Amino acid sequence: MTEKLANLSWQSVLVIVAALLVLRYALLKLDEPLAKSAAEVAESLAVAMALVFFIIRPFLVQAFFIPSGSMHPTLLEDDHILVNKLGYRLFKPQPGDIVVFKAPESWDQGGGGEKDYIKRLIGVPGDTIEVRGGEFIVGAQILSRSEVKNLLIQNGVVPVNRNEIQCKYLKDGIIADGRVISKKQLAAWLGVKPEDIRIVPGQTLRNGQVLDEPYTLEDPDYDLPKTKVEEGTVFVMGDNRNNSNDSHRNGALERKRILGKAMLIFWPPSRIRLLI
Repeated sequence: MTEKLANLSWQSVLVIVAALLVLRYALLKLDEPLAKSAAEVAESLAVAMALVFFIIRPFLVQAFFIPSGSMHPTLLEDDHILVNKLGYRLFKPQPGDIVVFKAPESWDQGGGGEKDYIKRLIGVPGDTIEVRGGEFIVGAQILSRSEVKNLLIQNGVVPVNRNEIQCKYLKDGIIADGRVISKKQLAAWLGVKPEDIRIVPGQTLRNGQVLDEPYTLEDPDYDLPKTKVEEGTVFVMGDNRNNSNDSHRNGALERKRILGKAMLIFWPPSRIRLLI
């Protein structure tokens, strides 16, 4: 309900404001103290709605909610956030910013038209972005990430009925759902020596430099060849790198599609925090 109210169209708001003003006018004609009080309330509501929907929301700040898991672990489903819409009228977006934008219709695999997306800005015009997928190598064999996750299930690290398993590669082991599994333990499960295992964490590079990204859920398990970010565009990616519909699939985003920068989570109360 709150999400529907926050995203009312300007036409709907105009109708509501007009109705409140008509109600105020009608109440003022009644020579009763209660009617006059109600008229003042109607006037206040009309002014407040006009201020919020015609000035604050279009130009200053707007509320959005998170519908998917593409920004895990930074943002969770049903988080409500405030987005600064004024800042990018004065300053350029910077790498690391979490931005809300109107995605092209081609980005929506379901064909549902243009929608609001939220991702992290990785590259600006002139940058070159590259992604190198992580590898888990046993002897001469490369195990897929799904095979590694099955290994975790078989050894009781995560429940069998889990739909998603978070698995982040480290040089000396992996992090599975927040639990660190050493290379020694992995070797014991596989029946090999620790030195027979080589783990290469996935990397995102900007201008040849590996990005330090502690906020990602997993290291990337895909490759993206060097991609130049052209003028008037930006490169955006979800923090849930392996489950995000972003620039690694769809290419760079037009800069003009950015609506603003996410500032903070304001709901639910347990999730209130600044986004930096």
